[in-house]
Amino acid sequence: MGLREIEKKIGMKSAYKKKEAELMIKDLERMLENIRELRGQLKRFEKKWKKDLEKNEDTYKKLVELRQELGLPNEIGVYEWKESATFWDRVGGGDFFERLGVEILEKAKEVQEQTGGLMTLGEVVLLVNKERPGKIIAAKDVVKAIEKLVDAKLIPKPRTLKSGVVLVEFIPANLTEDQEEVLSISTRKGWISIEELMLKTSWTQERCERVLEAMREAGIARIDASYAEGKKYYFPALGGR
Repeated sequence: MGLREIEKKIGMKSAYKKKEAELMIKDLERMLENIRELRGQLKRFEKKWKKDLEKNEDTYKKLVELRQELGLPNEIGVYEWKESATFWDRVGGGDFFERLGVEILEKAKEVQEQTGGLMTLGEVVLLVNKERPGKIIAAKDVVKAIEKLVDAKLIPKPRTLKSGVVLVEFIPANLTEDQEEVLSISTRKGWISIEELMLKTSWTQERCERVLEAMREAGIARIDASYAEGKKYYFPALGGR
């Protein structure tokens, strides 16, 4: 094969690659244009039917699915992720904290069966950020949103245990002093046995069993009994299994 033929072949290969790249860019541009058009249609649709959408559960669910496919927030009428509070939000308590508060309530309700309606502040922060890879909500903003929920009388004021752990109640637990003491002692491990509770509190066995069983019945504690280790009471709110 001569030099000219080699040059011609290389030139054809380069031209083919260039053409291929141009076609790929055109395909991408068409996709982006379709997405922009779909977002525009979505805005017009939501503006037109906003009042009716909230009344029709099936349509609302389908719309939320579409929003998730497009990478949009679930909230109708919101087209950009807002992951941090603005200056005006902080000064005037803008709608960022209200939306975040609603989201916290919804997520807490989803895991209520596992937590018994009690969660540490740290667990709430983790829960809010669980589905936000790379988009972190600051703990101070979560605290502000919780304060909004308290002001609206949607949840009780968080309580601080003797261990320093802040406990958020999404269902009023009406904890007794004994129950608070149990949670404070169990903070580090997330669980406790009757024997350990007796040693740490000097309570009678009957008193320990009574308080732990009351917490189990309220959904705050769970029992794990084994032949080797005996009966243990786990507290999902403290990260126990």
